[in-house]
Amino acid sequence: MKANPAAAAALLAVIAAVMLITLVAGGGTLLYAAEGHTNTSSHADPSTIAVMTTEEAETILPLMGDIIGLSYDAVYQLYLNDPEYAARYLAAYENTVSRLGTNLGKIKLTQTEINQFRKESAALGTSIRIIQGDVVRLAEIDHLRRQYASDGNTAALYELAAESKLIYGELALTAENYAGSAEIMQQISAAYGLDPAKLQSSVPLLSQVIIAATSGKLTVTTDAQGNIVIIDTSGTTTDTSGSITISVDPSIARYGDTLTISGIARGTQGSLDIYWDTTLWGTASVDSAGYYTKKLKIGRIAEGIHAVTAQSGGITSKPVYITILSQPSVVAILKDQQENGELHRKLTLYGSLLTEDDLPVVGAPVTVYSEDHILIGTGITNANGIWNVSAELIDGGYAFYAIFDDVSFPLEESMSELYPVTILDPTIYYIILIAACGVLLVLGIRFVVKRRPKYASGKAPPLTLEPAPKSSGPLKKIRDAVTKKEDPDADPLRRLYRKTSVFLAGKSGIANVAVLTPRELLAALSAPNENIKEFISTYEYLHYANVSAGHDQIKHLERLSKQIIEGYT
Repeated sequence: MKANPAAAAALLAVIAAVMLITLVAGGGTLLYAAEGHTNTSSHADPSTIAVMTTEEAETILPLMGDIIGLSYDAVYQLYLNDPEYAARYLAAYENTVSRLGTNLGKIKLTQTEINQFRKESAALGTSIRIIQGDVVRLAEIDHLRRQYASDGNTAALYELAAESKLIYGELALTAENYAGSAEIMQQISAAYGLDPAKLQSSVPLLSQVIIAATSGKLTVTTDAQGNIVIIDTSGTTTDTSGSITISVDPSIARYGDTLTISGIARGTQGSLDIYWDTTLWGTASVDSAGYYTKKLKIGRIAEGIHAVTAQSGGITSKPVYITILSQPSVVAILKDQQENGELHRKLTLYGSLLTEDDLPVVGAPVTVYSEDHILIGTGITNANGIWNVSAELIDGGYAFYAIFDDVSFPLEESMSELYPVTILDPTIYYIILIAACGVLLVLGIRFVVKRRPKYASGKAPPLTLEPAPKSSGPLKKIRDAVTKKEDPDADPLRRLYRKTSVFLAGKSGIANVAVLTPRELLAALSAPNENIKEFISTYEYLHYANVSAGHDQIKHLERLSKQIIEGYT
């Protein structure tokens, strides 16, 4: 049979139209890609482009916009010399960054550019917090300097000068980190149709904050490529009675690596304080010849470039710089343990946090969430990288996952696999075991009785006469009374709950109240008052905790039930 070219063309046109409609209306899916599908430095891999539904985009993109605006607001308050308001905006900023990370985990965007935006946002927030603390401390130092000068306290003035020197170096590095994070965030936000103007404006504004805080001791310029360059023009400390040299080996390290810090310290005290940036790292002893050496391990130090200095008696060495590289981390949930709690079953999850080469991470926070993203708790790793989180939960089936995302460690964030847990009161096991044994016993007896011969082989069964039915004796009457089916309304606790729950369901238009648990009924009510909450929580405890309700507790529930019903009438 010959093919009809016109019919084939029409069929292809219909298929193309259907595919086009499917792409346009396919579940409201939005694809965000680099303009023109080109590969640039900010769009190197098409697999990193975020794929979101319209609903997800309406959640994610506003959060990114809020981060841009709040970063400018926090810096602007520092520019106005108002650290208190800056702290408020910074808290809102960090909360928004955390919400963005939670939403990224929900819709699995952890390998996309938007997650890179979140990482840089967290680094940007850290930079703002460091600068805020340094600005406040420099103001305190200025006040103390005037006081010590009037008192003639020369030694204290030397210490303040040395601390100021360290802060100047930290401000210079932090401003560069801020500018670098802001540049990456601008590129990503522009690619997703967001306006990065405020973020761009915050960079020179932050430079003005640093210049004002250091009284001109730092000069902020730009190079030929337009990059911000901050030069320390503060000079050296005024004390020249001694000198300290310092060297660090190696100059590039990762978490867990050991550095050797050494040098010469003449005309100083017998020990040196070693700092990275402005954080005290350790103490080294100086021998009789003036030499010192100290081995220090890379632990909770953020990724990036850090200035290392040695200080003694107001004298500070010139800084040397180390580069801390980040590496992947691996968080896992290893096992669980259950035991009786105060109200419900106490569950403890145990897990580990390791580097990619199985090195334990010490002192790191690991946060555990339920499958529906409810916070369960946070544990801190011990010397073996082991953490644990405990919570009291009602019986049921759960699944949990753990997250490590602390940027103060030179480690990439990681998330564990889902860990399923079934929580069941051990009393249930005993009840099931007893019931199973009872069933087996009954079946065994019936089997033996059925197999037992009624009369000898070869003989006819004996002829028996049916006796007249006997009247119920006293023992049978007692047995019938004991085995009589219990009236469900005889239990005052259940009777009170049934009466009150049916009343509340009728008032709120809730159907099938008989199949709802107390907690599900409470969730279905709109704006329940405190009496309702107390009634349901008290009943839930008495009913599920396997305890006997006392007279006072029944009376208390009766009063609550009466107040609830009268409150509606």
